[in-house]
Amino acid sequence: MTKLETLYQSINGLKELGLSLNPEIINEVNILEEELIKNEVIPRLSESIEPIITKIQRPLVLVIDYVPNEKLSVRMTRKRVITDEVETKEYPLVIKENLSDYPTQDSERKRKFTEKSPKTGLIVKFPNGKVVNNRFAYETFIETIELIGVEKVKKLNLQILNHDLISKDESIYAQHKTKEGYLIITHSSTKSKKDVLDKISKEYNLGLEIEIRN
Repeated sequence: MTKLETLYQSINGLKELGLSLNPEIINEVNILEEELIKNEVIPRLSESIEPIITKIQRPLVLVIDYVPNEKLSVRMTRKRVITDEVETKEYPLVIKENLSDYPTQDSERKRKFTEKSPKTGLIVKFPNGKVVNNRFAYETFIETIELIGVEKVKKLNLQILNHDLISKDESIYAQHKTKEGYLIITHSSTKSKKDVLDKISKEYNLGLEIEIRN
């Protein structure tokens, strides 16, 4: 088990016990998570990508667009700058000699990875004919909640992973900030997102048709 996996297991253990994380701890966890990604994940990426990427004879920028429980995608551009976000950080891909934190059974890791369920999306149909069908399930989830009304949904006091689905408190889990200043937790499976939307529809008698798509 890597240190990153240990970190996530520890956090999930606290959540299952009903313990909340204060802002100071969340900030420390975020810093530690970034350090572990830099020191554990990126060197691993270097080892996998270098033999393939060096065959390309033109400069390009590849951005991995990763959202937990959603389809993995890569964006490509010939431009040297792909984002203007000031918080974006650059880490050189250099092969790390010591990967002792990782188990040697790579074939077992690959087997488990290939056995994961295929990524899925959501389609939401409103009675008035409006259809929400974005590229990622979390995008459809957010847009649907915003169409229903963020404050209206918040009144239901729904929870995900022992955290309020909608609040103004930061969580260790992925969140989307709305124009009203609320934070919506998006860290959940597609099925969980569907279940939440089904419950909202039932509570307010909205008549939504919600489907999981491949």
